Amino acid sequence: MRKLAITFVLLICVAMLFGVEKIMLYTSVPTEIMTAIADAFMAENPTIEVEVFRSGTGTIQTKIAAEAEGGNLQADVIWVAEFSYYETLKKQGLLAQIFPEEADALPDNFKDPENYYYAGRLINMVIAYNTYELTPETAPQSWTDLTDSKWYDNFVIPNPEYSGAAVAAVGALSINYGWEYFEDLRKNETVVVRGNSDVAQKVAAGEFPIGMTLDYIARGLRENGSPIDIVYPKDGTIAIPSPVAVMKGTDNMEAAMVFINYILSEKGQKALVELGSLVPIRSDVNPPPNTPPAGEILDQAMKIDWKAIEELTTEINTKFADIMLF
Repeated sequence: MRKLAITFVLLICVAMLFGVEKIMLYTSVPTEIMTAIADAFMAENPTIEVEVFRSGTGTIQTKIAAEAEGGNLQADVIWVAEFSYYETLKKQGLLAQIFPEEADALPDNFKDPENYYYAGRLINMVIAYNTYELTPETAPQSWTDLTDSKWYDNFVIPNPEYSGAAVAAVGALSINYGWEYFEDLRKNETVVVRGNSDVAQKVAAGEFPIGMTLDYIARGLRENGSPIDIVYPKDGTIAIPSPVAVMKGTDNMEAAMVFINYILSEKGQKALVELGSLVPIRSDVNPPPNTPPAGEILDQAMKIDWKAIEELTTEINTKFADIMLF
C-alpha cells in the first residue's frame, strides 16, 4: 500500500512538472471497462489525461456529424464498434492518416490498407443463455435456431439504431438470410431493447433465457458470478474488429498517438483482456480463459461484406425498425 501511495505521488509530481495534455475519446466501450483501461493508460502516461465521452455508436455518429457540420469537432480519438463507420469517416475526410509503431504486430486484416484506422479489439456477436434455464446442449446452436417456435417470446436482441455492433449483426444476418429472417423473428415475438449490455443483463437476470449480445459483456457477467454463458453459433459468429482512429485536425496528435500505440501494444492488449475480458488482436497476447483466440474465431465467423453494410446502414436501420418495432 505504501509503495502504491509513493508511486501515485511521483506520478502527480511528474504531471505537475511537465504539464498535462488532455485528449477527448469518443467510444462505445462500456463505461466501467473504458474507465479502467483509461486509468491503466494514464498510470503509464501521467502527462496525458483521457477524457471519455461514452455512448452507443449511433449516438456518437450523430454527435460527430453535428460537430463536423458546425466545424467544431471535439473528439481527438474515436473507438466504436461499427467497423464500416470508419470507411464513412474516411470518405468524409474526418480521419487522420496515422502510422502507429505497434501496428506492425497486427495481422493485415486488422489494419486499414490506407492507414486511417486499426482494430483495437475483436468483439463478437454471439448467443447468450441463462444457465439456470438452459445447458450448453439445450441452448440454441445457430442463428437459424432462433426462429423456432420453442423460443417464442424468449429471445431478446439489441437495436441497431443505438448499437454499432447490432448494425453489423443485423446487416450480416439480413445479407446471409434475407429480411425474411427478421420477419420470422418478429412472428416469434422477439423483443428489442437498446444495447448489448441491456440484453446481457436481462439474460443474466432470467427475464429472457436467450439473447443476442457481445461475447465480452456476457463473459464479464459470468466472471462476476451471473448465471450466463455463450454459444458461438455454428453458422458463424459475427466477428467485428473494433477500430481506433484519430480525428483529422486534432490539436493533440502526439498524445493521441501515444494512446493509440498503448491500445495496440502488448501491454495495452493485456490490459484489455484483464480489465474487459476482450479478445486481443495480437497473437502474442492470450485471450480470456476458455475463449478462442482471434484467429480461430475469424476462421469460423460468418462472412461479412463491410462495404455493403457501410452502403446499406440507413436501410438496415430503417428496415429493422419497420419489421421489429412497428
